[in-house]
Amino acid sequence: MASAEMERLKADASGNTGLSAVLAEAVGGFSSAADAVGFLASRGFEVTASDLEDAAADTDEAPAAQQKEAVEKDGYGALMRFLRRN
Repeated sequence: MASAEMERLKADASGNTGLSAVLAEAVGGFSSAADAVGFLASRGFEVTASDLEDAAADTDEAPAAQQKEAVEKDGYGALMRFLRRN
């Protein structure tokens, strides 16, 4: 279930979408993964801090070119960068 939910999050919060823009802006106010979980829960996503951290670790391990394409200037990418830093 978590994997499917993370795929839905990635699809909905990547690129030029309303959720992407709102998430990219909100990430600056997050202090922990729990903040991200709460933000996403309020928008109908059932993910845990562990789900998010696992996704960030997977993104971190991806080849550099693939990473850049996957996380460049969108809400999902901003979220993954935040999680890798914290």
